[in-house]
Amino acid sequence: MVFGSRTCPVTESAAPVLKRLHTRFGEQVRFVLVNTREAHPGQTIRQPATAAEKHRHAQQLRDHHGIPFEIAVDDIDRTLHRAFTPKPNSACLIDATGTITFRAHWANDETALYRALEQAASGNIVHGRSRAMARPLLRAVGHLPGIVTAAGSRTGHDVWRAAPPLAVLGALSRLFTPLPADRRGPAAAATALIACAATVGLVVVLV
Repeated sequence: MVFGSRTCPVTESAAPVLKRLHTRFGEQVRFVLVNTREAHPGQTIRQPATAAEKHRHAQQLRDHHGIPFEIAVDDIDRTLHRAFTPKPNSACLIDATGTITFRAHWANDETALYRALEQAASGNIVHGRSRAMARPLLRAVGHLPGIVTAAGSRTGHDVWRAAPPLAVLGALSRLFTPLPADRRGPAAAATALIACAATVGLVVVLV
């Protein structure tokens, strides 16, 4: 079970991962993507106010990514999402008894999810979680500009208010458009680190 929305850059990064995993394990494991509240709504893709709007957003999410498995729709108050996790795009492996046996903070954490699904598909008991945070998040950063373009400029303002460091990296990622979107975030982070190191070096020299 995965949670996501059209305006979540991690969901944008996770969709190809989930489709690859579904191709490999879909006959043995049931995949469900739960459409929850929009992570960064804008004036074009707004926060749904009714159940009907929520269903339209779920259809948009499915069609945009070409999701080949089930899409479920959380309620307006995101009751299911809040019961499972505070993260906007986490993934949970749930056994036949309804017990969560594995959790990944981010659904684009392909390596961890592949290992857990491989164990489950082999009939083995799976327990644990992936605590990977930085790498999956950086993979998503390169998708931020595309999300802002699709959802509207208010989305960009929302990201700047909620997570300024990610907004900076998202802006820097525009410099690396020849790269695949998943690689733009790491490239932007490396550039920022080099710039910081150069600045610190200059300050040391001046002092």
